[in-house]
Amino acid sequence: MKKHLEGIRVVDLTAYLSGPYTSMNLAALGAEVIKIERPGVGDPCRWNPPFAGPHGVSFEKKDDTDVSILYLKRNRNKKSIFLDLQKDEGKEILRRLIEKSDIVLENFTPGVMDRLGFSYERLTEINPRIIYCSISGYGQDGPFKDRPAFDLTIQATSGIMGLTGFPDAPPVRCGAWIGDMLSSLYSVIGILSALVSREKTGMGERIDVAMNDACFSVCTDEAMDFNLSIGIPIRTGNRLSRLAPWNSYQAKDGCVVICVANNSQWHSFLEAIGREDIKEDARFKDQQGRHKYSDDVELIIGEWIKDLTKAEVVKRLTQKKVPCEAIAEFDEVLKSPQLEYREMIQDVVHPLSGKTGLKVSGFPIKFSRLKTDPLTPAPYPGQHSEGVYREILDLPQERIDALKKQGVI
Repeated sequence: MKKHLEGIRVVDLTAYLSGPYTSMNLAALGAEVIKIERPGVGDPCRWNPPFAGPHGVSFEKKDDTDVSILYLKRNRNKKSIFLDLQKDEGKEILRRLIEKSDIVLENFTPGVMDRLGFSYERLTEINPRIIYCSISGYGQDGPFKDRPAFDLTIQATSGIMGLTGFPDAPPVRCGAWIGDMLSSLYSVIGILSALVSREKTGMGERIDVAMNDACFSVCTDEAMDFNLSIGIPIRTGNRLSRLAPWNSYQAKDGCVVICVANNSQWHSFLEAIGREDIKEDARFKDQQGRHKYSDDVELIIGEWIKDLTKAEVVKRLTQKKVPCEAIAEFDEVLKSPQLEYREMIQDVVHPLSGKTGLKVSGFPIKFSRLKTDPLTPAPYPGQHSEGVYREILDLPQERIDALKKQGVI
């Protein structure tokens, strides 16, 4: 055994991001992920620019072998097959794959799997040990279950956008695709939990993850409902409604963030900026006071920082153990020595033409015994069709050729 999920097979029926990101993480843990796409249609992300291929990276497809960079990033470590589930022969092949698999993952609109003839009840008849995970915008039940959803609409309904931005400006979305990725990570947690449970009971599980639920779950740590009741804005930009200083600040050559969470850090901060004269100032003696007079705190910092570079600010504060970092632009992030050391910065690789010159994140979980390797390139769409059908389902070559002619695979 070389990886934690070695021997686990996933039938991946997903598209876009929430599902593919889930299956990519399972694949990084060692699962065999078989990504199923309809011939000629497939994952819509295949058609999203920019593309990479033998002629480099471009916003226009230059070659039939060009593949979307989104597809290349989201489908690493997977196998790809073509299968038309609108045809009876395709449904029969899917049934046989499910018999030989551990997990079925889908992110269709609720009800699609039922209409295809693969409800959870039907799946348990095919394979009682199957773990069936559905990811959707609002879940498999409830008044919103049939609404179409994307990351932006979910950030809007879940509360994330309402919390993000400055108090005197409209809400903005979180820059990362947090609606998709949070639901993906919750799906991985659910699947791993179900695998552990199955070891004890021998029974599979039905997992229902809603993007809206996942996002709302991370919005409720702060007492936003209380803040609203006493008139505190819930959009505070980079500030925090109960601590100061806790913000981003403009230095000579860019911005830094400074976070002071307790009195000890405040005293160290005053030493670092040469303002020990206000250590006994009644306004700033505790967190509540520093929050109440946070505008005064901001003025003190603004006066100190305006003639310093980012590097000078970070050096002075970190020497005193005050949490502080320069805000890195993305080109700087890609050169981070910490991320490099942790093997988090990897190449985007086209399965046919090799390295694209672009970067992507590695797998963020590190193990001491069963280590994770760099993620292998995403497959070319349909690349593993013959191998999967021949090696897993034992289909003879004549049958494979006939299914190709019929457009089933």
